[in-house]
Amino acid sequence: MNRIFRRPWVVIRRAAGVCAMCLLGLTTLSTTLQAEDILSLQTANTELSFQLTTAKSDASHASDKFAPAAVQQFALQQVKALGSLQQMDQGWNRAQLAFTPLGPGTHSWLVNAHIDGTSVGYMIITANLTGNLQLSEYGQGEHNPYDLSLLQQSLQRHNLSLKELSHAEDIQLRYASPLLAYWKVEQSDAGTIYIDATNGDTLPNGAVKAMERESRVEYTRSPSPTLSVSVQLQLETDELPKVSSFLADPINVQPDFDPADNLLWITSESVPVTSLQPLIQQWKNHQAVVFSADERNVLYGGPLPVTGYQVWRMDDGSEQMEYVAIGGHSSVRRFVPIDTLIKDGHFYTFKP
Repeated sequence: MNRIFRRPWVVIRRAAGVCAMCLLGLTTLSTTLQAEDILSLQTANTELSFQLTTAKSDASHASDKFAPAAVQQFALQQVKALGSLQQMDQGWNRAQLAFTPLGPGTHSWLVNAHIDGTSVGYMIITANLTGNLQLSEYGQGEHNPYDLSLLQQSLQRHNLSLKELSHAEDIQLRYASPLLAYWKVEQSDAGTIYIDATNGDTLPNGAVKAMERESRVEYTRSPSPTLSVSVQLQLETDELPKVSSFLADPINVQPDFDPADNLLWITSESVPVTSLQPLIQQWKNHQAVVFSADERNVLYGGPLPVTGYQVWRMDDGSEQMEYVAIGGHSSVRRFVPIDTLIKDGHFYTFKP
């Protein structure tokens, strides 16, 4: 493409992403569940429990057939790091962990942490072919991806019943690299529907299938630099190796906002970001930050506000990983590796 057309084309792509976000937002306005709907959702939750293959274990000792022992050990390391921050601890050390495999071939697990049914937070742990486990994303509090109320509302817009689909076992939890959390809903007499598990939006079939293919290819490549530990996934619990522990700095949270409220950032230059420091400087200057993945925004539920960060380290100082929070306005706030975002999109000053 000739350079003279490059900037207008980029602007059009960003604008299209925002327009798509606005349209999707209009179609996903939360509907008030009537008493009958709530009862139906509660019933569906119960009936889906076996299908979602959720297993529970105490955070102080994980032993569970639904996640390899090494994955459980890795999850407990993250829990220990999160729970060590007394000023930010929401009960991680006292929580029970529920492990859910995220689809065949993805080598990813959803880990929900809860105390007496109340959510503390979540983690998604991913493995690659070399046996490296990494914390692909995590979140604090009650708002987690794969919330069945989001699924219920999305299915209602398609005139589908969560209860009926749960009987047919047609709902699958999926995760595609780099950060697409979604449901795959298969119907015997109709096509497959893909639903974003962070905001309930319906995803375009072609884009999701392309990302699934790309994710499978990416899985065979060398992993990006991440806070990871090399362990063999088939080891028995009593054979687990000694591995370094993790330390997490306190979470820094920024105000939530809607990128569609001021569209001037669309035509501005992106902020050069190779690490966390340029974003911190933006916040010191009282500037909000938007993340946009351009034409891939539909797979992020974006553009999205950047609403915080947290730094993780190995306790021996050998490795450091910077996580940035995206979302929080109309989707789940997710802490994800900044390196992933740098590869997949750009950062912009909200009010340039």
